[in-house]
Amino acid sequence: MRALTGIILNTFREAVRRPFFYLLLAAGAAALVVTMYLPLFTFHNDVDMYKDLGLSFVLLFALLTGLLAAATGVAREVEDKTAHTILAKAVGRWQFVLGKYLGAIGAAAVATLVLGTVLAAAVYYRVELDAAMGEHGQTIATTGAGAEVAALKARQLAQAATVAPGLVLVFLQVGVMAAVATALSTRLSAAASVGLSLAAFLAGHLTVFLETAGRSAGGALEAVAEAVAATVPFLEIFNINQKLSHAVLQPLDWGGEWGAVWAYVAWSALYAVVYAVAAIGAGVIAFRRRPLS
Repeated sequence: MRALTGIILNTFREAVRRPFFYLLLAAGAAALVVTMYLPLFTFHNDVDMYKDLGLSFVLLFALLTGLLAAATGVAREVEDKTAHTILAKAVGRWQFVLGKYLGAIGAAAVATLVLGTVLAAAVYYRVELDAAMGEHGQTIATTGAGAEVAALKARQLAQAATVAPGLVLVFLQVGVMAAVATALSTRLSAAASVGLSLAAFLAGHLTVFLETAGRSAGGALEAVAEAVAATVPFLEIFNINQKLSHAVLQPLDWGGEWGAVWAYVAWSALYAVVYAVAAIGAGVIAFRRRPLS
C-alpha cells in the first residue's frame, strides 16, 4: 500500500507542476470569465446558455488535463527507462498502472474543482448582471433590501448550485477517459494514447449515431460500428447539461428535482467506476505482457 501511495503522490505532483497544467487552468478560467460578459442573444435566457457553455468549457479543459497526465504517466516512465527502477523495488505492475491512473485523476479533480468554482461564481454574478440589464424585459433591483433583492439572491445561489451535479458528471467523464488513456499508454506512446483517447471520446458521444449508420450500411461496416460502440464508453450518460442549463434546482430539496438529479449522478458514477475498473484491468494485463528491456 505504501508503494501504491507513493506512485499516486509522485504522479500527482508531477502533473500539477508541469506548465501545461497551469496553462490549461488559466485558459479555462479566462474562457469562463470572458464569456460571462458576452451577450448570447437567447431572448432573456442567457444564464441558461451560459451554464451549458460553462460546463462544456470545464469538460474540455479538465479532459485535456486528465488525458495528458494519464497518457504520459506509464508511457514516459517506460521510454525514460525509469519504470525498470520502480518495478525492481518490489512494486507490482498493477500497482504501477493503478498508481499512475489515480495520480492523473487527482490532477483532473483539482482542475475540475478550480474551474468549477470559477464557473459557479460566474453563474452567480451573471444572474445579477442580467437582472441589472433587464432580464425578461424588466430591470430588477440588485442592491438594498426588500423582497425583490432577497428573491434575486436566492435565485443566484440556486443557479450557482445547479451546476454542481454537472461538475461531478464532468469529473466522472474525465475519469473514464483517463482510464482509457492509461490503458493505452501501457502499450503505446503518449502521443498515440492521447490521440486515440480523443477519438474514443468523440466516438463515445456518437455511439447512437454510429450504430444507426452501421445498420444502414450493413455488412462489414455494421460489424465495425457495433465493435466500436461496444468498446468505447457510452459518454452521453454523463451529459445532462441541457437539463441543468434550463433548471434552477433548489439545493437540499432531496424529495424534489435536486434529489432526482443526484440519484442519476449516483447511477452514472456506478457506470464510470465499472468501466474504469475494466479499462485499468485491461491495461494491467497489457502491461504485464510488455517487455521493458
